[in-house]
Amino acid sequence: MENNLAFITANKEDDQHSLKTRSILWWILSATVWGIVSMALIVWSFNSYFG
Repeated sequence: MENNLAFITANKEDDQHSLKTRSILWWILSATVWGIVSMALIVWSFNSYFG
């Protein structure tokens, strides 16, 4: 991921810029959704077993 970010910042006028930017944005979005779902599952499991 760091390599893609370095490529984007170095080559701002390149055609692959939008493709790599889109891939980084999808990676950030999916990591955020994964984190939110994981936290929700942890809270749900603690609530089910200890609540």
